[in-house]
Formats: sequence, structure tokens, C-alpha cells
Amino acid sequence: MSELTFIKGKDACLETSIERMQTLLKQAGFDIVEASWFNPVNHVYSLHIHDRHCPGLFTNGKGTSRKATLASALGEFLERLSTNYFFSDYWLEAEPKSLKAGDWLYYPDEKAIPLADYRNCLNEALWQFYDPADEYQAEDLLSLNDSSRLIRTLPLKGAGNGETAYFPANLFSNIYASNGLSAGNTLLEAQVQGLSEVFERWVKNKIMRENLCLPEIPEEAIASFHAVLEAREALQQEGIEVSIRDASLGGHFPVVNVTLFEQKSGRCFASFGAHPIFEVALERTLTESLQGRQLGNLDGFQTPVFDAELVAEDENIENHFIDSSGLIHARFISQEADFEFTPWDYSGSTESQWQQLVSLVHQQGCEVYVAEHEHYGFPACRIVVPGMSEIYPCSELVDSNQNVGRVLRELLLEVHANCDFMSVLDEIDSLGLSEHQGVASLIGLMPDPSSFWAQMKVSDLRFWLALSARDYEAALDAVQESLYFIDPLSQWGVTYKAFEYALQMTLEGDVCESALKQLFGDAVANQVMANIAGDECFWGAPLGLDIFKQSQRHQALLTIYQRTQQTKQAGLR
Repeated sequence: MSELTFIKGKDACLETSIERMQTLLKQAGFDIVEASWFNPVNHVYSLHIHDRHCPGLFTNGKGTSRKATLASALGEFLERLSTNYFFSDYWLEAEPKSLKAGDWLYYPDEKAIPLADYRNCLNEALWQFYDPADEYQAEDLLSLNDSSRLIRTLPLKGAGNGETAYFPANLFSNIYASNGLSAGNTLLEAQVQGLSEVFERWVKNKIMRENLCLPEIPEEAIASFHAVLEAREALQQEGIEVSIRDASLGGHFPVVNVTLFEQKSGRCFASFGAHPIFEVALERTLTESLQGRQLGNLDGFQTPVFDAELVAEDENIENHFIDSSGLIHARFISQEADFEFTPWDYSGSTESQWQQLVSLVHQQGCEVYVAEHEHYGFPACRIVVPGMSEIYPCSELVDSNQNVGRVLRELLLEVHANCDFMSVLDEIDSLGLSEHQGVASLIGLMPDPSSFWAQMKVSDLRFWLALSARDYEAALDAVQESLYFIDPLSQWGVTYKAFEYALQMTLEGDVCESALKQLFGDAVANQVMANIAGDECFWGAPLGLDIFKQSQRHQALLTIYQRTQQTKQAGLR
């Protein structure tokens, strides 16, 4: 009989979970590649997996064993597939406005609300939370993922009151990102994990914003957790000191902190983890701290600072969410604890763990909203806790809405060899985009690696539009701006230097193509002059709808998206 491995916090053995998930993904048409394994010390593993046909769909797993780590990575893949997170940043139409009236974009049970009726989504309490100053416009709620003028809303049910509210999908991509997403052997297991992650990030943010210091966890409290002790000892032998602290804020929240100190560089890294079971929270925190890392390449480690306001800034808090690389305050690693260590453990049935977590949320005056997804045969959920689970401020919809990319995309879909390039450039100027933003991410394109559009930033786009319009002064200013953002010795860095030289030459009226060829070679020089003369534009790259149609990765993404639509539709039968 084969070995069966049961670990705390999971409602099935690892072998059953792995076989089930691998089978489901294979049946769904995925070919999962285990791309890279990391095992920097005993009992700390991490894994990067992706789909062979669309490597842009990837996840990372972590655990104290290879099986636990593989299960973690596969679970996250199903989580992001089921909750549509894989598709949240991309244009999902084959061509503009290809969705017909009545077609659904995300799930069959979504509601498409006309702009004039935008206040029909959410409910009054949620409107008061998200938009207390009444600043949102209907257009702010449109999705990046399609071109329709309908607000796509998804139903989430309140865990306390049982009432369903329809949330604009735009809120998820702009404010919540992946926070609160989870998959599990059972729906309750997924919900416990998703809500635990909400607590983990909320508590971490509270600690950073309020400049709190946490108490060390006594040795006797971790003495029975041999995997943790062995991993800590191995790290110490490699010159990495380890501090394990109680982040429960006096026993109130199921959160643990592990901070690693790289003493040869004077840098450290603070990781947090949460789960109602203390041992599970502790192991997750330790494995999180080294996920995707080798001991000789500890990126994201920082030297603590003494500026409390800098640590509390929104941008720094966001960095802690993205990759935990944000700054921490020197007081955080001191011994001036603001709380006494308080032993905690909410072991019990998965149902009781869920109820305990929901009760903790209600004690903060908030509500838990849940969307359940089981169309892939493996339960997944999206959890939103207004007032606790926000990654970005609610004002993001007004100040930096992702759907500004819709406008840019519509402009670029109309770009062709003989269009009015200056008119397009003038319209782009009015969008208030940052010069270093990537154009592909703005318009919802999954580009092929190293392709023309994969490297395009807003500053580059200004250059190519001005050049195609033959406004050489504007083109020179733009290419010099672009050179600030790229390696001058890279292929595009050298090409842009060639354009800079050629444009200066052209504006001086002293065109000497032989000098350009001596500096940059015949091939580059000839193509640069062809673009300046207007014989070629945008370096011969695809324009208009071909930007999307000629990207193999984007087309692979659309194929997978269409398969998910069929799976969801089949789930209704």
C-alpha cells in the first residue's frame, strides 16, 4: 500500500490531492511543467510551475516537503484558473466589441449593468465604504478585459447576513489583486486559507503603519515543531539568523512572523503567515520567507530604516504585498515588544476554524463576502472583506484606474501605416500615463518575450508616434527620454542611440549616412533611416489588431480562456 501523507490544515492526504489536481488539469487541456525547484535548507521547498503551451500562466508553491510544495503550486494554479485571476490583466476579446448582447465575460451568473444604472451594483453600505465622497463615475467601473460599455458585476454572498451583493469586477483588479483567493480539497478548506491570508496581510499592514514591535515566541512554544527547528538550525549554519515572533497582537489574530537576518550584509527580510492552527501558520511563514530563493541570492532583503512615515507609506505597504520587499522599521526588530506573547491555536474542525475567522472579522466591524467556484471539480473561492482586505486604496478607481488602458488600447487598435500619428499622440498625452509604464500591461496584451511590444514603454510609444509623424524634434526628445529607462548596451539601447544620432544629424541638416553606418553597422543604419524617412514605421512591428493577433502567447491565452468559458457553461447543465 502506498504511503499516505496527512498534514494539518488539509482535508485530504497529499497524494490524493496531487493526483486529483493533476488529473483535473490534464483533462482541462493543461500540460503543467515543473520549471524550477528550490530547497535552500532542510524542510524548506518552493516550486515554480507553468503551462507548457502558455508559460505566462504560472504559479509558485511552498512547503516543508516536496509533496506539500507540489500540492501548493497545483492548488494555486487551479485557484487562479477558477477565480479568473489568470485573465484579470488581459483583453479577452478576439476583436473589438466581439461580445454580443447577453454574452457573459467572466461567469454565467454575472450581471451586466448599463452605465446609467451603475448604482444598482453593490449595496448602500458598500457604496458608502467604497465611494464616501461620491467621486466614482460609471465609466470608472468598466472592465479592462472587454470593450463593451456595460459594467460586469459578480455575485458575492455575505457570510454573516447571507445577502448577495454584486461587485464590479473592476474593483477586484484595481483594489484587491490576488488577496483572498484560494483553492482547497473542500470549499471550507479553501475559505479558511483565503480568509487566513486576508488576516496575514491586514495584520502585517497594521504593524508597519503603527510601527509595532512583536514579542519573540519562547523556545518552549516551538520545541515540538522539529521541521521548523531543523530549518532554523540549517539557516544559522549558513550565516542567516532567524527571529520567530508572535504577530497575533496579544492573541487576537492567528498570525506569525519570521524575520531572517543576513549578517554578512546587515540586511533582513520579514515574512508573515496565518492559519487558525499555530503550527500551520508557523511553517507557512518560514517557507514563505525563502520561496523562490537560494541562500546566495537573497533578493528583497533590506536594511531597516528609522523613518516611520516612510515605512507606513502606501507604496511601501504595497511592496510588502507584491513580494515582501518593503522597508521595515528598526523598532520592528528591537526587543521593545508592544504585546506579551500569548499562546494561541484554533485547532478543531475546518468548519469551526472558518466560523472563528469570520467571528474575528465581525469583531472588527466588517463583513466577509464570498464567491464560490467549483466548475473545475476542485473548490475555489474569492473572499473580499471591505475594510480589511484592500491592497490598494479605494481611491485607485479615480486616481489610477486600470481601465485607462481601454482608452489606450482603442487608440492603438486604430494605428496603421497611414494614420494621423500626431492626433493619436495628443490623445495619449491627455491620459496622464507614467512614462515608465509598460504598454503591453496597460492595454491587456500578453506579449511574446523580447518582442517589440513586450519592451514598449509609454516613453517609447511617444517616440515611435512622433517619428512616424515625422516630427523629428519631438521624436528626439522622446528617444532621449526612453534612453533613461533602458540599458544603453542592450539591443534596443544601441538602436535608440542610433536614432538619437540620426535625428540630431537630420535636424542639423548634415546627413552623413556613412558615419551612421560606421558607428552602428549597415543593417541598423539602413533601418533607422528608413523609419526616419517614413518608408517603414514602428520598426516593421505589427500594428492595430495585429498587435494581439501576432502574439503567440496572447493567442494561447485566448484559447485557454475560451476553454474555461466552455467549462463554466457545462457546469450549468
